Amino acid sequence: MKHMRHIAKEVDDWTRVEAEFSGDYAHQLTDAIKECSTDEQLKNLIISSLLDRYMFFYVNSNRPHKITRLMLELLDEKNFHFESPSPRNNLLEQSIDHLIKGSGLLPTLWKVQQIWGGNTAKELIDYLYKQYYEEFEPNDDHISWLNKYKVLYQLEGKPWKG
Repeated sequence: MKHMRHIAKEVDDWTRVEAEFSGDYAHQLTDAIKECSTDEQLKNLIISSLLDRYMFFYVNSNRPHKITRLMLELLDEKNFHFESPSPRNNLLEQSIDHLIKGSGLLPTLWKVQQIWGGNTAKELIDYLYKQYYEEFEPNDDHISWLNKYKVLYQLEGKPWKG
């Protein structure tokens, strides 16, 4: 925003807010942007999409942070919401899919098998399994996720069993 550069030069500290939207949420946002016919509508849509997912609060008092308050004040309409799951909803199926397709686990198993042959892929899995039992300590996020989803998965069954 070159036209605001003179203001930016006067400020000593900045807060930069970036967001990335994907999946159904991104498609809904794209469709809504296409429907905007004024700069005001676009501004409301962009700020609302940020606030829909990301609001900042003071930890000790749970009051909205100044950044959140300023964004709320910029809105003309405060009734925005897309239908989408929470980005914190890290379902077990997504984690397993990531292990298979995105993490490099299977290519790593293939590489050690190609280099050393024999049973080396199983040896690596055994090594990782041993590390899990001897070294791994769940953090607060792991415990929170388990408390939230354990009963659901016990009812639905193991996702890899189809």
